[in-house]
Amino acid sequence: MKDPRRLYKELGNLFYAIAAADKHIRHEEKKALDDEIQFAWKHYDESKDRFGSDRAFLIQFEFETMEDELRSSSEAFESFETYFKEFEHDFDVNTKRRIFYSARHIAESARKINKQELAYLEKLKKILHI
Repeated sequence: MKDPRRLYKELGNLFYAIAAADKHIRHEEKKALDDEIQFAWKHYDESKDRFGSDRAFLIQFEFETMEDELRSSSEAFESFETYFKEFEHDFDVNTKRRIFYSARHIAESARKINKQELAYLEKLKKILHI
Protein backbone atom coordinates (compact mmCIF):
# COMPACT_ATOMS: atom_id res chain seq x y z
CA MET A 1 0.00 0.00 0.00
CA LYS A 2 1.52 3.28 -1.09
CA ASP A 3 -0.26 5.47 1.47
CA PRO A 4 -1.35 3.48 4.53
CA ARG A 5 -2.46 6.70 6.24
CA ARG A 6 -5.06 7.33 3.55
CA LEU A 7 -6.16 3.68 3.54
CA TYR A 8 -6.84 3.73 7.27
CA LYS A 9 -8.69 7.05 7.02
CA GLU A 10 -10.94 5.64 4.32
CA LEU A 11 -11.49 2.42 6.26
CA GLY A 12 -12.69 4.61 9.11
CA ASN A 13 -15.17 6.15 6.69
CA LEU A 14 -16.32 2.76 5.44
CA PHE A 15 -16.77 1.26 8.89
CA TYR A 16 -18.58 4.39 10.06
CA ALA A 17 -20.94 4.10 7.06
CA ILE A 18 -21.76 0.51 8.02
CA ALA A 19 -22.27 1.30 11.72
CA ALA A 20 -24.28 4.48 11.03
CA ALA A 21 -26.39 2.95 8.25
CA ASP A 22 -29.46 2.83 10.51
CA LYS A 23 -28.63 6.30 11.92
CA HIS A 24 -27.70 4.84 15.32
CA ILE A 25 -24.24 3.60 16.32
CA ARG A 26 -24.45 0.97 19.01
CA HIS A 27 -21.92 0.03 21.67
CA GLU A 28 -21.55 -3.42 20.07
CA GLU A 29 -20.57 -1.82 16.76
CA LYS A 30 -17.86 0.25 18.44
CA LYS A 31 -16.61 -2.88 20.22
CA ALA A 32 -16.51 -4.72 16.88
CA LEU A 33 -14.57 -1.80 15.37
CA ASP A 34 -12.03 -2.02 18.21
CA ASP A 35 -11.72 -5.77 17.67
CA GLU A 36 -11.18 -5.32 13.94
CA ILE A 37 -8.47 -2.73 14.50
CA GLN A 38 -6.70 -4.95 17.02
CA PHE A 39 -6.97 -8.26 15.21
CA ALA A 40 -7.32 -7.48 11.49
CA TRP A 41 -5.61 -4.13 10.90
CA LYS A 42 -3.04 -3.36 13.60
CA HIS A 43 -0.58 -5.84 12.11
CA TYR A 44 -1.59 -5.31 8.47
CA ASP A 45 1.52 -3.25 7.86
CA GLU A 46 4.25 -1.90 10.09
CA SER A 47 3.62 1.80 9.48
CA LYS A 48 3.70 4.12 12.46
CA ASP A 49 2.63 7.72 12.90
CA ARG A 50 5.03 10.46 14.02
CA PHE A 51 4.38 9.51 17.67
CA GLY A 52 5.27 5.85 17.11
CA SER A 53 1.68 4.57 17.27
CA ASP A 54 0.40 2.05 14.78
CA ARG A 55 -1.32 3.87 11.92
CA ALA A 56 -4.26 1.46 12.08
CA PHE A 57 -5.63 3.56 14.94
CA LEU A 58 -6.41 6.20 12.30
CA ILE A 59 -9.40 3.98 11.48
CA GLN A 60 -10.89 4.69 14.89
CA PHE A 61 -9.92 8.37 14.78
CA GLU A 62 -11.68 8.87 11.44
CA PHE A 63 -14.72 6.88 12.61
CA GLU A 64 -15.03 9.07 15.70
CA THR A 65 -14.52 12.25 13.68
CA MET A 66 -17.36 11.28 11.34
CA GLU A 67 -19.53 10.46 14.36
CA ASP A 68 -18.71 13.77 16.13
CA GLU A 69 -19.53 15.71 12.96
CA LEU A 70 -22.79 13.75 12.51
CA ARG A 71 -21.85 12.93 8.92
CA SER A 72 -24.19 10.82 6.83
CA SER A 73 -23.41 7.17 6.22
CA SER A 74 -23.84 7.71 2.47
CA GLU A 75 -21.22 10.47 2.45
CA ALA A 76 -18.80 8.24 4.36
CA PHE A 77 -19.41 5.28 2.04
CA GLU A 78 -18.98 7.43 -1.07
CA SER A 79 -15.63 8.68 0.26
CA PHE A 80 -14.37 5.11 0.61
CA GLU A 81 -15.78 4.13 -2.78
CA THR A 82 -14.07 7.06 -4.53
CA TYR A 83 -10.78 6.22 -2.84
CA PHE A 84 -11.02 2.53 -3.68
CA LYS A 85 -11.82 3.13 -7.33
CA GLU A 86 -8.87 5.50 -7.63
CA PHE A 87 -6.39 3.02 -6.11
CA GLU A 88 -8.06 -0.30 -6.93
CA HIS A 89 -4.91 -1.63 -8.58
CA ASP A 90 -3.10 -1.39 -5.20
CA PHE A 91 -5.44 -3.89 -3.51
CA ASP A 92 -4.76 -7.61 -3.57
CA VAL A 93 -7.53 -10.15 -3.06
CA ASN A 94 -6.58 -10.79 0.57
CA THR A 95 -6.84 -7.10 1.45
CA LYS A 96 -10.20 -6.85 -0.30
CA ARG A 97 -11.46 -9.82 1.72
CA ARG A 98 -10.08 -8.33 4.94
CA ILE A 99 -11.98 -5.10 4.23
CA PHE A 100 -15.21 -6.96 3.52
CA TYR A 101 -14.97 -9.28 6.52
CA SER A 102 -14.27 -6.35 8.86
CA ALA A 103 -17.28 -4.46 7.50
CA ARG A 104 -19.46 -7.54 7.86
CA HIS A 105 -18.26 -8.16 11.41
CA ILE A 106 -19.25 -4.61 12.39
CA ALA A 107 -22.66 -5.02 10.71
CA GLU A 108 -23.30 -8.34 12.47
CA SER A 109 -22.24 -7.11 15.91
CA ALA A 110 -25.54 -5.54 16.97
CA ARG A 111 -28.19 -8.25 16.67
CA LYS A 112 -28.31 -9.13 13.00
CA ILE A 113 -27.60 -7.27 9.78
CA ASN A 114 -30.35 -4.76 9.02
CA LYS A 115 -31.59 -3.70 5.57
CA GLN A 116 -29.43 -0.58 5.36
CA GLU A 117 -26.28 -2.44 6.39
CA LEU A 118 -27.05 -5.25 3.97
CA ALA A 119 -27.39 -2.75 1.13
CA TYR A 120 -23.96 -1.31 1.93
CA LEU A 121 -22.40 -4.77 2.24
CA GLU A 122 -23.81 -5.81 -1.14
CA LYS A 123 -22.55 -2.61 -2.72
CA LEU A 124 -19.14 -3.10 -1.07
CA LYS A 125 -18.90 -6.66 -2.36
CA LYS A 126 -19.61 -5.41 -5.87
CA ILE A 127 -17.05 -2.60 -5.62
CA LEU A 128 -14.36 -4.95 -4.27
CA HIS A 129 -15.15 -7.62 -6.90
CA ILE A 130 -15.23 -10.46 -4.37
